[in-house]
Amino acid sequence: MKVNFHYQKGYLYEDHGAWYVQYRQRISQADGSSELKRVSKYLGRSNDFSNIFEVEQCRESFMQTVNRDRLSANSRITLTAFVEGAYLPWTKEERRASTSKGHEEIWINYLRNRVGELRLREFRTVDASRMLRAIAKERDLTKTTLQHIKSVLSTIFTFAKNDGAFDGANPVDGVLIPWDAREPGETHAYDLSQVLQMLDRLPLLAKSLVATAAFVGLRLGELRGLEWTDYTGAELTINRSIWRSVVNPPKTRASRNSVPVIPALAEILDEYRRSVGNPETGVVFHSGNRLPINADKVGRRVIRLTLKAIHLPWYGWHAFRRGLASNLYAMGAPDKVVQRILRHSKPHVTKEHYIKVFDRTMVEAVERMQAQIEELRKAKGDRQQLELRFDDGQPATTASECSTPNGLLHLSTVRPADGQQIFSSYVGSN
Repeated sequence: MKVNFHYQKGYLYEDHGAWYVQYRQRISQADGSSELKRVSKYLGRSNDFSNIFEVEQCRESFMQTVNRDRLSANSRITLTAFVEGAYLPWTKEERRASTSKGHEEIWINYLRNRVGELRLREFRTVDASRMLRAIAKERDLTKTTLQHIKSVLSTIFTFAKNDGAFDGANPVDGVLIPWDAREPGETHAYDLSQVLQMLDRLPLLAKSLVATAAFVGLRLGELRGLEWTDYTGAELTINRSIWRSVVNPPKTRASRNSVPVIPALAEILDEYRRSVGNPETGVVFHSGNRLPINADKVGRRVIRLTLKAIHLPWYGWHAFRRGLASNLYAMGAPDKVVQRILRHSKPHVTKEHYIKVFDRTMVEAVERMQAQIEELRKAKGDRQQLELRFDDGQPATTASECSTPNGLLHLSTVRPADGQQIFSSYVGSN
């Protein structure tokens, strides 16, 4: 049987200097029946809120609780009703805006039309497995994208378990990614020579963006969230990240850190700062309106065209972050140092996903191996030549044993005893 569930947003209103939210709730009657009635919840005095946005946040938080309680109490709730009535609203409240948007898009684009009327508590591992295989076959997705879909579905059930709407093991944990799914494309990194070519040709704003991305490895949102108060001339402190118009703290605790600024970057940033009037506050990168710059637009309209003229491809902003890791590693920086500069919380992320081996590095490596081979061959040849002078099966021969009838020593048959020297000429018997 299909279970209908209507997600309530609640009606917000102000009355006698206080804010309330009105919603519907099923009230038990004396005869054992229940009746749906309108009830109101007091949110706080009007003076307790500085603006309407704070009131809206309070309303949304309370209604989240109301809707989750209704879902958790219903054992017949469908997966669709739970996701759209509880999980997606929860991600908007508890997760970064970009994460919430990504999960919503995966649900709408790949999952919603495939789960049908499956009940949340009846969902099994085989259902998730069949779903992923069907998506892979119909949409020709890479294994990485399929892994993202699996991860979202798994997180839905993790939330359901924590919310009391689902019991037992997470049914998505054992799901296998189809082995014949398309492999993901290669990721790219800019080496130091390519970065310098760009900096020689880009206008100052784009040049400053590229230099900051390439020399300190900021993520795109961190670039947009950078403010002049974060810059001391010797280091940059990462305090915020901006996705679209949403300001968030950095991605992880490890990301909320400072990174050193090399003189080459400081020179570019100082020149850019002078060009915009030496501001002491405000966002660093903007297009004149003091709002965070649309870096993707700069990439498409400015950087891509500049790179095309010098026959370099545009791989996007993250290629600079990978490039920093790869350049540092190629110059001999230990993995732990590279991890610290990129502000990753786990070292394997840096090593497995960010450090790239450039073509020239591979050529130099095999050239060093070839030189080592030639050195070993030469050493082996020297040993063989030395062994030819010795007859290991006979004892050392004395001069008296090898003398010729004319009393001269025949050196060609002499094998020196230990400690004796081979001479380059013959020696008389006297």
